[in-house]
Amino acid sequence: MGEVLFEVLIACALSAAPNVLLISIDTLRADRLGCYGYEYDTSPNIDKQAARSLVFDNMIVEEPQTGPSMIAMFTSQYPRVTGTTRNAVPVSSAVPTIIESFHDAGYKTGAVLSNWNLKRELSNIARGFDAYEDDFGRNWIGMGRKEREAKDVTNIAIEWFEKRDIQKPFLYWAHYIDPHSPYHFRGGFNVRDVLPRELDSDESLDARYDSEVAYADHHIGRLLEVVPRENTYIVITADHGESLMEHGYLGHTREIYQTTMHVPLLISGPGIDPGRSAAPVRGIDIGPTLLALAGLTPLTNASGVDITSATIPVERPRVFETYDGGIPDGDDVRAELADRPPSRQGIIVGSWKLILRDDRPL
Repeated sequence: MGEVLFEVLIACALSAAPNVLLISIDTLRADRLGCYGYEYDTSPNIDKQAARSLVFDNMIVEEPQTGPSMIAMFTSQYPRVTGTTRNAVPVSSAVPTIIESFHDAGYKTGAVLSNWNLKRELSNIARGFDAYEDDFGRNWIGMGRKEREAKDVTNIAIEWFEKRDIQKPFLYWAHYIDPHSPYHFRGGFNVRDVLPRELDSDESLDARYDSEVAYADHHIGRLLEVVPRENTYIVITADHGESLMEHGYLGHTREIYQTTMHVPLLISGPGIDPGRSAAPVRGIDIGPTLLALAGLTPLTNASGVDITSATIPVERPRVFETYDGGIPDGDDVRAELADRPPSRQGIIVGSWKLILRDDRPL
């Protein structure tokens, strides 16, 4: 009788636990969304979600690379602490992740990925996921790498939601890669009402990037339509931004200007009052925040904070960096990378930002 009662109590606790949906959009600059003031209509669905959310205007990631950035979010530790300072360097299994915490708490956990750097063997963040869909279908930039388009990401996510056990709370992560290069012009997503071939090279670049953002937004909207809203927290963010020829640079991995480091962050759900926040937040805050929203125990050695409840000083320092070069050969890649210094380092304190290139200020 006692065991039955215990199981009933556990089931009741799980049924009351909140759900969590994390949507991350690869290479998405905050300033290319309408809810962050962009002049073109690239993001009607994200903007609609922003109206229901607490929108953070001052969100900075730790590195402008997908693997290091997402691992930092899931572990709440800096890339140089975990040794994951470059893409394709898996985090040690000894480093706990928030997904393991959700799974151990009885959550059904699922993910659909679209960036090759997040494949389980290249990131080691599949731990704790009941389903980790990282079987991509088509070549990426002709280099043998793979990606999955937004339409397919959403289709897989919707199928997971249709089949999930509704008696248990869920944590689901959907990662969209479409704004990443190469930028495709998507039919039906011409937000500038002009064809890229009719523009000069820089404007054409912008138009194609905007079209990719709009395409991803459309399919994110499809996902948001099927996600249960009651008792669900929805978090939308990005792994890093993109430089579209600002500072004479195209891309994201080698520079740490605002274009590559400033990303959107929207949080909605029970007890979250919609509005705007200028608090200086960081990627490593994502993990502690998600755990706190679900009422779960914080990670050991977490460097971030729950940004929905903590009082964050305006002068809170935020550090970030990036690394050049390839992945070394050897049995202990993380140890070998530890001896290599970052190519760029930066710190933001209040309205001041300092960038060092090879230990010299820019």
